[in-house]
Order: sequence, then C-alpha cells, then structure tokens
Amino acid sequence: MTTPTPEVFVIGAGPVGTALAMRLSRAGVPVAGIHARRAEQAATAGAAAGVLGTSGDYPHILTESDIVILAVRDHAIAEVARDLVAHKLTRPEQVLLHCSGALAAAEALLPARGHVRGLGTLHPLVSFADAQGAAAALRGATMVVEGDPAGRGAARQLADALGGRVHEIDGAAMPLYHAAAVVVCNYTVALCDAGAELLVRAGFPQEQALPALLPLLASTLRNLSDLGLPRALTGPIARGEVRAVERHLAALAREAPELLSLYREAGRRALGLARELGQAEPAALDQIESLFRGDSPKRTQRTQRRKKGKGSAG
Repeated sequence: MTTPTPEVFVIGAGPVGTALAMRLSRAGVPVAGIHARRAEQAATAGAAAGVLGTSGDYPHILTESDIVILAVRDHAIAEVARDLVAHKLTRPEQVLLHCSGALAAAEALLPARGHVRGLGTLHPLVSFADAQGAAAALRGATMVVEGDPAGRGAARQLADALGGRVHEIDGAAMPLYHAAAVVVCNYTVALCDAGAELLVRAGFPQEQALPALLPLLASTLRNLSDLGLPRALTGPIARGEVRAVERHLAALAREAPELLSLYREAGRRALGLARELGQAEPAALDQIESLFRGDSPKRTQRTQRRKKGKGSAG
C-alpha cells in the first residue's frame, strides 16, 4: 500500500462485505467499521473481521473514512448512495466503491456523483458463498476495477492490499464480464445439480450423488489449470464416440427429457473444443453435431455415407 493508507468503512455485512473487511484489516488497512441493518448481523460481521460492527443510523466515523465500500445487493446500491448524500454523510474528499460485477460505477453510484471525489467498482472474481471461505480465496484472485480516475485508483489500491490481480475494464463491458462469471460459477453449480439428479435416477442414494461427483469436478479443475483449453476436454465428444452420445440422448429422452436441451447445448460447445483439440475424426464429430440437431441415428449415418461417397468420387 502507498502512504498514506486510506481508512475504509464497509456498508453491508453479508459474505462480500465481511470477507473484504476481514482481508483488508488483516492486510493492515484501517477498517473503521462494518454496517448492517440488523444488529445481530453487524455484531457477527464485526467480530469476524475484528472491527466495529454498527447498525441502525450510520455512524459519524463513516463520514471521516477515506473510502466507503457499498457491499450491498445490486438493487440497493443507488438507494444507499442516495441516503448517504441526503443525510450529508459524504464529503468531497471521499471515494465511494461498490462491489457489483454487473453495474458500472457511473450507473450504480449515480446519486453520489458530484458529492464525492470519485466513484469506482471493486469486484473480486471469487464465489462468496460464505465469508470465511471467500476471505481465504481473495489473495491471488482476479479483481476487476472500473470507474472514474479517482475511483479506479482507490479500487486498485485496495485490490493490491488484498493481494489480488487487478484487471481494469470499461464500465460498458461490466454486464458481459459478469455474464462470464455467472456461466462459470453459478452454472457449474446448476450443472452439478443436474448431474446429481441423473445419478439418483441411475440408482445412487440422494446423499451420495453430489459427493460422488466432487472428485470428478476437482480433477476437471486441475486439468483446466494444468492443461488449459482445449486440452482439458475429455470424454466421448473429445474422442468422437458417436454411439456413446446416441445412448446418452436416448436415455435422457426416456428418463429425463427436461435435461435434453441442456445436454445438447453444452455438447455443441464441447464440439467446438473437440474440433480444436483434433483427437477425434472430423466425420465422427459431424455425426455428433447432427445428433445434437435432432437428426435420427439412421439419418445421420446415411448423411455421412453420402458425404464419404462424394469425397471418394472426387
């Protein structure tokens, strides 16, 4: 951290606010306090972070802080910023930061524009299911920063203190950036839910389904980390195993038709990686692509025979 180290106040005592307060405090950044609507939540978050926990009316110490972090739900960011301005709890030397990955600071913190020195976004690319786990994951995580010059500077300073890898983007790109995070994080959870459901239908006890999948998921993450894309792709599509995909589609149509479209859409993405990987015969991948379009196996085979015939005639 450069000198002087800014004093920070955090509004929002959920997993995001609590994790940030914990890590900043441990990194030597003075955290004046953390605020929540409920007294119990404020006390719990304050105890976890080792800082003052407040509730009810905003404390005066908030006004004296250099950086105020609004770690609240997306829909509440502008409301909180508006309240701070209305109650004269901001000052021209302050910087306001928010932690939404989907909103630019100029939009989310609009009510505070002109009342503070800067507006910015600090969004750690980490899953915040619980504060303790998220706090541990912050070091080394990518932290996206955007905003006006003063806002970006303050966000970068805190990201550096957290031990993050800073990446600045344009505010207009925030929704696309956040969609990437949702696909990888939230949809992985949804895919595991679908996989666990299929295991149960295949005969696994409910309580054993997810645990059975976790080592597979962990090994996949290791492959992604060690090998990257597309080399981390394994399985029947990577190998061009048409019959295996046919059996999957038939079983899903019979036992879990609501998951057919999910299998096909994800499979189409895997097909692109398989073509890039180059381990399967292109003709086999063409057959799988036809299956994903809904063609019957016999029709797919006839189409492939015609293509082969035209190729040999040439």
